[in-house]
Amino acid sequence: MDDYMVIACIRHGLTDENEQGKYLGWTNSSLSRKGIELLKRRNTLFEEYERCFSSDLNRCIETAHFLFPHAPLISSSLLRELHFGSWEGLTYESLKEDDVYQEWILDPSISPPNGEGMNQFGNRVELAWAQIIKQIEEHNGKRYAVITHGGVIRHLLTSLSPKNVHRTFWEWEVNHGEGYELVWKTENDWRNQTCTSLREVPLMGKADG
Repeated sequence: MDDYMVIACIRHGLTDENEQGKYLGWTNSSLSRKGIELLKRRNTLFEEYERCFSSDLNRCIETAHFLFPHAPLISSSLLRELHFGSWEGLTYESLKEDDVYQEWILDPSISPPNGEGMNQFGNRVELAWAQIIKQIEEHNGKRYAVITHGGVIRHLLTSLSPKNVHRTFWEWEVNHGEGYELVWKTENDWRNQTCTSLREVPLMGKADG
């Protein structure tokens, strides 16, 4: 039986800041040369999608264009990464002596200075997902891609994964230029939101769930 709905959640390609281990939330960086080359090598490994939803930040929009140049693109600021506030552009090494940072590592519900707490972030991602569902229902298609950030994907996987897949937010491994297809086998599964199964994309990894 054909899948009723497939939504791929794919992390953007590498940026210079990613390669340097810097916190990169709302900073509007573009893809690095290495990131572009990796995406060019992977774009033929992906299946096609009818439409792409994307964070409005450059690194995601650029990733969508490299991977799915023919798919219509809808961008939204709601799909941005966690806002790291005053820690944007800094590394663990430069922050490790900061008491607030150490407190945040132990309790991520605390907001970074001038940034966003995990509860606020989660509520924003849920709103983005609700808008995606609404647009999918209006479009009436079956295969979509969401090009976004690691934190957003981890939140969605934690919320929507099959009941037999037990992982916490930080246990999900989401590499740059890769992700997961969330699959709903039936319309009833889709209405219940929890997906039927997961599979890694591009199809060079193993199925999970």
